[in-house]
Amino acid sequence: MATINSAIQSAMRLHPDSIDDATKCRWISELDGKIMRETMHRNDFAGYEFPRDGDKKLLADSPYDNIYELYIIAMGDFFSGELAAYNASAVLFEQAYSEFRKNYLRNNMPPQKRLEI
Repeated sequence: MATINSAIQSAMRLHPDSIDDATKCRWISELDGKIMRETMHRNDFAGYEFPRDGDKKLLADSPYDNIYELYIIAMGDFFSGELAAYNASAVLFEQAYSEFRKNYLRNNMPPQKRLEI
């Protein structure tokens, strides 16, 4: 189960930086807001606040929960001005996010009505 704290810790192990955890939590909140709106088609996401919500379960489950680490790394590269690294990490994030979305939609689409002709 991915949480804000676990995603931040994992990203830090993979790609150490000096960005504070509250900023990383805001990025995770933005990502879960995007998932809620664009994939789950809901508008009732209130966002996360750090450190209060550090142990909250995130929307993407395993094996797709690596999107959080990849997003934190990509955003960190972008705001650090490491554009070549950002381009590479953004591609990795987009691939993982696309796989998550495809899986979610495949398993959560409403049943389709059959048209009788």
